[in-house]
Amino acid sequence: MLNPDMIGTIDPVTFEVLNHRFMTISEEMGIQYMRCSGSNVLITGNDAASAIMLGDGGLVSVGPYIVTQGNVLPLIVDSTLKSIGPGEVIEDGDIFICNDPYLGAIHHPDIATVAPVFWEGRLVAWVGASGHQLDNGGMDPGGFSIKVVDTHQEGLRMPPVKIVSRGVVREDILRWIRNQVRDPLVALDIKGQIASLNSGRQRVLELFERWGERTVISAMHQCIDHAREKLEERLAELPDGTWREVQYIDHDGHTPAIYKIVCTLTKVGSRLKFDFTGTSPNARGLINCSYAGLQAACLTATYLNCCWDIAWNRGVRDCMDIVSEVGTVNNCAYPAPCAMATISAVIVTIDATWRCLSQMILASGKYREEAMACWSGTSMAPIFAGTSQHGFPFAATEMSHFGGGGGASFDRDGVDTAGIVFNTTPNMPNVEDQEAEYPVLYLFRRHLRDSGGPGKFRGGRSGELAYTIYDAPEGQLEGLFAGTGAEMPNAIGISGGMPGSAISIARVVQTDIARRLEDGSPLPDSLSATDGTIEWLQPKHTRSPILAGDVWYHSWQGGGGYGDPLLRAPELVADDVARGAVSNSAAADIYGVALSADGMADLGATEAKRDAIRAARKAMAGQGAAASTAVSFPGPGRAALGTALVVDGGEGAVSCGHCGERICGTQDNLYAALGLVEAPLTAAGPVRGEAYHRGRFKLRQFICRSCGNLTDVQVGLDGAPFSYAMPVLG
Repeated sequence: MLNPDMIGTIDPVTFEVLNHRFMTISEEMGIQYMRCSGSNVLITGNDAASAIMLGDGGLVSVGPYIVTQGNVLPLIVDSTLKSIGPGEVIEDGDIFICNDPYLGAIHHPDIATVAPVFWEGRLVAWVGASGHQLDNGGMDPGGFSIKVVDTHQEGLRMPPVKIVSRGVVREDILRWIRNQVRDPLVALDIKGQIASLNSGRQRVLELFERWGERTVISAMHQCIDHAREKLEERLAELPDGTWREVQYIDHDGHTPAIYKIVCTLTKVGSRLKFDFTGTSPNARGLINCSYAGLQAACLTATYLNCCWDIAWNRGVRDCMDIVSEVGTVNNCAYPAPCAMATISAVIVTIDATWRCLSQMILASGKYREEAMACWSGTSMAPIFAGTSQHGFPFAATEMSHFGGGGGASFDRDGVDTAGIVFNTTPNMPNVEDQEAEYPVLYLFRRHLRDSGGPGKFRGGRSGELAYTIYDAPEGQLEGLFAGTGAEMPNAIGISGGMPGSAISIARVVQTDIARRLEDGSPLPDSLSATDGTIEWLQPKHTRSPILAGDVWYHSWQGGGGYGDPLLRAPELVADDVARGAVSNSAAADIYGVALSADGMADLGATEAKRDAIRAARKAMAGQGAAASTAVSFPGPGRAALGTALVVDGGEGAVSCGHCGERICGTQDNLYAALGLVEAPLTAAGPVRGEAYHRGRFKLRQFICRSCGNLTDVQVGLDGAPFSYAMPVLG
């Protein structure tokens, strides 16, 4: 046990030196891991994590990789400490391995290892590493078994067990793991983690040798204290209030059921409370996440929205409360399956918490320029498996979807294919490397037109790709898809910005690809140019053969927009059209821009077109169900909610940020005063779920009844609650 006398205050210079050493060691551990691993998932997607922790598991520093994985390493340490039974000990040189979602991991494919660090016989710290594995057994290759009904069917599920004992790899445990998986590279990947932890442990011990135990331990605790204090200061500057966001998961692997994740954020003083009351019960299928994933999602959204200059460690967790009922889709009860947690319940929880936080920041006069719409709202796992052209069995996850669209912000467009939101060092595969390693041939991979959420500032575009098998020894492969957000987008805009694209998955059969390859004809460069029969596949598509000549296609989600699209500078829209980012129809119908024959914006015709769109909005606007949600603004202060609304407690008025007209009083129900236009999701553009349309979702557009400009846009399920923002006017 740590002696309290070992914790003191160190001078600022020494603190900064050691703080940065912790961060560089965490980063170096990740580099070591990924350089030693043969996993294509790690090499092409940086799908890994590394961290330094206190002796009790408190997070000190996390590497700049998959932050959700890094967030759960302290839970792995906690489970390890609790798992030690009579006669068992934790010794110098030990390394523990675990991938049980009910003991700290997010999902089965993320295998984590943690190692104690001893100094002069005392446990003083832990180092940890985690990585997504190519396979972990189970019904289907790649770790995503679509038809499972409980966690026992999802493959290897390890409680904390020693993989290394006193510096010696336990070959019996390694053989056992290798025996449970399809791809032998998993064993090499685990050895990469062991190398990473040995390196990290050595680097931490060098700090103890150089600076002494008291100084290093004090610096670790001071890192946490500093992060907590800085975040408390920032939260105190942000407005108090309540914000609610509702997000959705479509299809659970068995049925096209819809699952709600409801997040109500309450911020008072220097604390955040994330309350998930109202979230759907856990699903029969693999989309759930355990508490580990729920906490990781809340932390990830808070890091990225509030802690851009604050260390990511336990100090951030100390500032928040999480309220959730066990047995819900993002806090599931054993033995609910959760192999798809990361790209389903976890990322959708990030979306819900993200939009609450961004709306809070948007109401701050000091920080509103930091407000950002949701990034690529979901991820996906397109998996192909079989025997490679090199003669070895494989299971590969196609990682191009890690190039998701970035969210637009207060004063700029989102970045095209910026990355996936929880990967802080985004990466995506090189097509030629994929073709060299696996028996596939890419027909195209490119940005997806109209995928960025329309707005005054446009969300970043996502991408689309297609591939076919090539030089497969068995003449075919097997493929499956595990994705979320096909029926509806999840990257929601802010301040009147519209959502980015949904995902789409297709298979084209009876093509002429074989003939084209044989006679050297050009290959198709788009889905529409691919001859054959197109079959749109469910977002959770069970394993099926990929036959010679078949083309498999998928696209992924773009980022949300900021501000009413009718406020976008016409010349920017013209440039978007010229670059292929926006279609002519979207430019006309959504942005209200008229283009001349030379592609330039016709300003006079554009003004008339935009006036007509605003008039049509006002003519269609009703109150409907929105009036049942009471939104009012207590307090005497004044706040601008982005560029859409101005709330003045002194005057007792809520006014339009565009035309300045009074909408209602601050104590009145804003949702009864705004106009509500409910439209198909395609009102935000194509690729918004039309291939999966069941009539369940609407684009909820709130408008000023005076000028017709948008104040907020939501994706709503019939019968589901509305999202809202209610800051207290300080």
